[in-house]
Amino acid sequence: MERMLVPLDESSLAEAILPIVIKLAREEDGEVILLHAVEFQPLPSEDQLRAEAQTITEAENRLRAMAARLETEGIRRVRWVVWSAEPVQAIHDAAKSYRSDLIAMATHGRGGLSRLLLGSVATAVVRSAPVPVLLIRGQLPERTWSLRKLLVPLSGDKESEAILPVAERLAGPADLELHLLAVLEPLPATVETFPAEAEVIALRRVEAERHLEEVTERLSAKGLRVTWSIRAGRAPETIISVAREGGVDLIAMATHGRGLLGRLAFGSVADTVLRASPVPVLLFRVNESE
Repeated sequence: MERMLVPLDESSLAEAILPIVIKLAREEDGEVILLHAVEFQPLPSEDQLRAEAQTITEAENRLRAMAARLETEGIRRVRWVVWSAEPVQAIHDAAKSYRSDLIAMATHGRGGLSRLLLGSVATAVVRSAPVPVLLIRGQLPERTWSLRKLLVPLSGDKESEAILPVAERLAGPADLELHLLAVLEPLPATVETFPAEAEVIALRRVEAERHLEEVTERLSAKGLRVTWSIRAGRAPETIISVAREGGVDLIAMATHGRGLLGRLAFGSVADTVLRASPVPVLLFRVNESE
């Protein structure tokens, strides 16, 4: 990614995203923009003005120190900015203003530790962000994070394929493996009693195979390394299981800003995957017009 926006606050949790940012920026010689949002009172008193000025100074000092740290890690292009707005609006506006092509931030599955929380800021950012959002839940494992294998769940529709151009951009420079996954979820109870249940299941598998083979052929023609598999089960649990078993370093999937989008909807599958994923999750919101 050429330009990554990294929202930070005063917590160490928010900084958990930095090892990934450093890795991606090194590989693509990308620029990193560190962002801190400060909310001002509409009609502040003198005491509030002094407190706000102190908050800005402290934020600037933290960002300046963080930028210096990234430079020592080999990141050649680092900028930082303190933005006057509530966090979600600040992230959205800064991403547009700096023409970022990725927002990278840490979140937490339980809440209570930071303003950058699943269920508040992170959720709202995914729903409104004009670019893909890379999220990690809590801290990374102690091992050094690397990007060798990317898991891409596909549901067979065009909406889920919206993540593919983003995955291609990551895979190209890094020469990583793209693993496409189709999950055959259980048939609804009203269908399970149908006499031709076995035929329905077999047809769904054939359709999934055809779709994965078509996507694989398309991506392979671009010089990408692609594998695929089909699993039966509930989508969230199956995606997480494949990520754990297959040595996956990153899960990338499409979601929708408003909610329902097939079976890959933020608030359902994507939300559940993020809460339990052992690896970072990259979410891309499909435009409502698509």
